[in-house]
This record gives sequence, structure tokens and C-alpha cells, in this order.
Amino acid sequence: MMTVMVAIVLVSCQESLEERAAREAKEMTESKCPMPVDNNTILDSVVFDIPTLTQTQYFRFIGESDDSSRLEEISGAYDLKELLIRELKGQTSYKTLMNRGVNFRYVYRSTRQRDKIYFDFTLTKEDYQ
Repeated sequence: MMTVMVAIVLVSCQESLEERAAREAKEMTESKCPMPVDNNTILDSVVFDIPTLTQTQYFRFIGESDDSSRLEEISGAYDLKELLIRELKGQTSYKTLMNRGVNFRYVYRSTRQRDKIYFDFTLTKEDYQ
């Protein structure tokens, strides 16, 4: 009887996948951000919105990459959304979230002009499955 009660308590105390994703995003932001991704990009924060099932990663460009004309040139030469889809598919750590149908949003801003958004992509399950 005691074993059953302990099992019930443990099950009721478990957090959902969405709650866990929100908690882990917050913990990562608090402990590791801002975090350099490469020589041109900083990850500022990660947020998981439970009602919309959307994980948003906020980046900003630094240095020479923080330039509209340069970024337009790059976006004209590459399908940036397709690159993000391929990268996402290669991330085994996101497999559980992808199986749940989570949306992945990537927002890239300027460091020099904080209000300027260069790119804002949202990948849905239709994009990555």
C-alpha cells in the first residue's frame, strides 16, 4: 500500500514536457546567457511559451556581421530558413520536442540598434518533419 502511495505522489509531482522545457529554457538563460555562439553571434536568451508550444531563441549579431547590407547579401545567397531546418533536424537533443510538434522560433537582432530585427524565423512541425 505504501509503495502505491509513493508511486502516486511521484507521478503527480512530475512536470510535463512543456513545463520542463520552460524551466530548462529559463535556467539556461539565467546561467549561460549571454553566450557566444560563434565570432559573429551571441545567444541572449531562450524562452519556452507553453500555450503556443514555441521555443524562442534570441540572438544578436556583433562586429562586422551587425550590418544590414552584409546580412542582405548573405540571405540572398542562402536559404536561411532551410539552413535552420537542417540544423534543427541534426540536433538530437530536440528530438522529444520535435516529436511533440513544438515550434522553434529564431530571432536575430542588431547589437548596435537593439530595436532592429534582421531575421525572425519560426519553424513548425510541417517544416521539420
